[in-house]
Amino acid sequence: MYFDFRTWARIGRLIASEPFRPRRALFLWGVFIGLSMLSVINMICLLLDPLLFPRLRDQSVEAPIFIVGNGRSGTTHIHRILSADGNRFSFFKTWELLLPSVLEHRLVHALDTFDRKILGGWIRGKLQQSEDDALEEIRKLHDWQSSGSEEDDFVMFANWSSVSLTFPFPYPELEYLFWTDREPETKRRRILQFYGAMLQRLLYCREGQRIHCSKSPQFTLKMAGLLEQFPDARFIVMLRHPYETIPSLLDLMSQYWRSMGASEDLVQASADLLGEIQIAQYRYAVEIVDQLPRDQSIIVEFRELLADPKRVVEEVYDRFGIEISQAFDQFLDEEREAAKTFESQHEYEPEGQGPARERVARELADLFERFDWAP
Repeated sequence: MYFDFRTWARIGRLIASEPFRPRRALFLWGVFIGLSMLSVINMICLLLDPLLFPRLRDQSVEAPIFIVGNGRSGTTHIHRILSADGNRFSFFKTWELLLPSVLEHRLVHALDTFDRKILGGWIRGKLQQSEDDALEEIRKLHDWQSSGSEEDDFVMFANWSSVSLTFPFPYPELEYLFWTDREPETKRRRILQFYGAMLQRLLYCREGQRIHCSKSPQFTLKMAGLLEQFPDARFIVMLRHPYETIPSLLDLMSQYWRSMGASEDLVQASADLLGEIQIAQYRYAVEIVDQLPRDQSIIVEFRELLADPKRVVEEVYDRFGIEISQAFDQFLDEEREAAKTFESQHEYEPEGQGPARERVARELADLFERFDWAP
């Protein structure tokens, strides 16, 4: 079990170095202490798993699929569609990312069974109402659901190597979290082995032989590490015009950071760094895919997914040698119809934050030409 004490200690120091403002300090220290306590509980349970469930060691993770790409490029959209083929794929639900051990899964299911059979679902109803009230506004930008599919990167909260730590703690000093593939080999392997152990636990808790299907833009800059850990891994790289993804993502994240009480200087510095990361992700993802065999990767453009999701999914399944069931085929027909009336609820300034358009077009000139992006 690997734990990133360096990141844990650095975040503590960065919080302490911020000018003291009561509400901001309460939020930061509350999240820091809460995640620290959760990590302690998770680590204890993760260490107990092999003792309580000895067959866990034999659980294999075969040919997982990773949906990567830039934020706001359609990764959530295609993952939601694939997740509907639930008998074929496994994926993390939000609560499973926060409680990743087999022991915790068993305890949660036991509590849920007790609630359904004895209390008539009273606990579930109360939790659902509290969740709906708390996330009403946020769901207009991102459909957070405790029982819905979410980004695999969140499972790395358990050992403090998650890129998503930059969400509550938007410090430029944490840039290295994005670049797992640049870490020394020993550390990189330990981070990916930890993630592999989390997938083992998830698949152990699932019935049948399932393919794990991950969605996480934060995994884009660890694609080489993922291939080291899972040589048979397959990638779906989502691409969308950078003039749409970058300002949209930076606007969304800036809204979150301001709502958390971050200073305007910190919001701007973090947005600038995230803009640089987005440019790097475009190039890195395509470079990795171009080196892989055809049956291990596919590039999907967001505009094509919106225009005809069924055709895109059929291409993905054909590329990876997966058969579409009759029930899933009917679901795809419904998605094709729904796509005709899809409208995003996120409004943002097209020429807002982030690198200048001229610079993006210059640095990604070959991709603009290859994917017919108007500059």
